[in-house]
Amino acid sequence: MSDESLIKKRIRLVQKAFGTALLDRDGVNVAVCCVNKNCSTYGKPAKKKLTLRVDNEFFHCWVCGLRGKGLAYFFKRYKHNHYNIAASIFEKKVEEKAEEILPELELPNNFKMLATIRKDDDPDLRQCRAYMINRGFTQNDLWYYRVGAVSSGRYRRRVIIPSFDDEGSLNYFTGRSIDPDVTRKYMNPKVKRTEVIFNELNIDWSLPLVLVEGPFDMMKSVQNSTCLLGSSLSENHALFRKIVSNRVPVVLALDPDAKQKMQDIARLLSSYDIEVKCADITPYEDVGAMPMGEMENRIKESKVWSNMDRLKTLISSIKSGSLV
Repeated sequence: MSDESLIKKRIRLVQKAFGTALLDRDGVNVAVCCVNKNCSTYGKPAKKKLTLRVDNEFFHCWVCGLRGKGLAYFFKRYKHNHYNIAASIFEKKVEEKAEEILPELELPNNFKMLATIRKDDDPDLRQCRAYMINRGFTQNDLWYYRVGAVSSGRYRRRVIIPSFDDEGSLNYFTGRSIDPDVTRKYMNPKVKRTEVIFNELNIDWSLPLVLVEGPFDMMKSVQNSTCLLGSSLSENHALFRKIVSNRVPVVLALDPDAKQKMQDIARLLSSYDIEVKCADITPYEDVGAMPMGEMENRIKESKVWSNMDRLKTLISSIKSGSLV
């Protein structure tokens, strides 16, 4: 069986097992509903946050963190009715594509700042700019965060937000699709995220620092903010080490579905004698959905974190009749 036919057979099985699944344009990533009953997206068909990669057999939920490798094992545990077929088509070698080698991180070719887009520019560039304006960002925001886009290539029709280290060198970027019908909302370079302090160039380490999840959240936050590029922070992160070495007070503003992770981060930072506050962003789904200026009010209302807050979060997460 050729690699191409094997991939197609795997995709058909995933679609059959889950009923509804979204195949990404790359032809190997399939987004489905999360199978973890403790995930906040469990049982919500519109929230397809679990990605199954049918070539190298990795799976990962972007909300609860469920991850692993081996889709035969995955089907045996979570979709047992389809396990026999899964066992016959998974764990068979598929030739992996050679990884792109980037000697030095660069923005995509023909990157153009959205703040400079004119009426006679490429329609895709104009739509990227319109997308940002419709989300409440101003011309000044586009300049300050150096937001751009490209008119061709794999990052076409994606808003590109670059990140620069404290010396002004590019250390990361993210490309957010402006189209709602794609499975990979974000595309990122192959960079070790734990070593990235997003837009450190803009950070004043003498002031309290607001931590949010993603670049769009950061742009809707106050000026002295950075993003975790996810919802986790550990002692292995360069950002964590910088916070502790500078004794920087922190305000955490993670998505409502990451309450437990926010408490874990607060507990970790507090154990290093870092003052931590937790901002409540409900009823918004994330900081990026807030109107400009709203985060200032949420920060003013936030209170210093204590272990009692973590206990309250644990108690509120206990389902009726559950002991865990």
